[in-house]
Amino acid sequence: MPCLCPDELTFHRLTLSHSYFSAFATSPWLPLPLFLIYRLIAGFYLLSWLIYSGFTYGNYWFLYFSNWVFMFVTAHFLMAMFITTHYCCGSGVEDDPAGFGPRRFKSETYIVGLSFDDENDEEGEGTTYAKPEVDDNELTFWYKVSWLLFTIASVNSLVASFAYWTSDYSGGEINGVTVNENIVASVLMVFEVTFSNIPIRLLHFIYSHVFGSTYVLFTVIYWAAGGKDKEGKRYIYTRLNYEKHPEEAILTVFIMLIILQFMMHLFNFLLFRFRTWLVSKMQ
Repeated sequence: MPCLCPDELTFHRLTLSHSYFSAFATSPWLPLPLFLIYRLIAGFYLLSWLIYSGFTYGNYWFLYFSNWVFMFVTAHFLMAMFITTHYCCGSGVEDDPAGFGPRRFKSETYIVGLSFDDENDEEGEGTTYAKPEVDDNELTFWYKVSWLLFTIASVNSLVASFAYWTSDYSGGEINGVTVNENIVASVLMVFEVTFSNIPIRLLHFIYSHVFGSTYVLFTVIYWAAGGKDKEGKRYIYTRLNYEKHPEEAILTVFIMLIILQFMMHLFNFLLFRFRTWLVSKMQ
């Protein structure tokens, strides 16, 4: 099972281009109606908790990394929900480059490079593969936004969960917001990586890195401007105390942006490669 290929390190892989936008609407394992129901439930469930978290944190909601990430996870599922609904209710070639439209209610597969013989799929059983030499930019603006949201959410949900349970959590009371932001969100994103057809590219790490860097820059500006948290402290997180422990803060930023984020992105990429290998063997 090859995981790293020279092609993954080319500049083209940095772009948000893909041969089939159906890959963002379907699952290789779940029938389309079931996959749609799952995304509908997840989208509205996360939205309700996102709204509730706003009331819980009040004016200080924007201070915390877990809230930023949870917003992107929710945005991904809402966007994915509409994309799957559109595909399910499409009308053929105009709505899908493969020309399937609403006739497709089985599990489907859209993976670049696993087959050179997709034209032989005469019965249309959901095993259409994009050819590696035809990696055209079929995605519209909103599909690219969806892919961007997925990339940022899938990586940073794992980063936020890992950081919270290994560093921030001090044994206090665990409430519903904490559980959903630091457990449910990451579990759902791993589920998306495993059960959807969304591709993951190694160089897309840069997008999640920019997101994390933006948050770190925000914490620095907020501290420099004299900002305080809900309890009146001059720092948002204990390990990001730029005033009293700048060395620890710099080390934390380095671990978060360079080591932890790349490890989580690599984990998702390997999981994606395993998924494509498994699909190629089973279908």
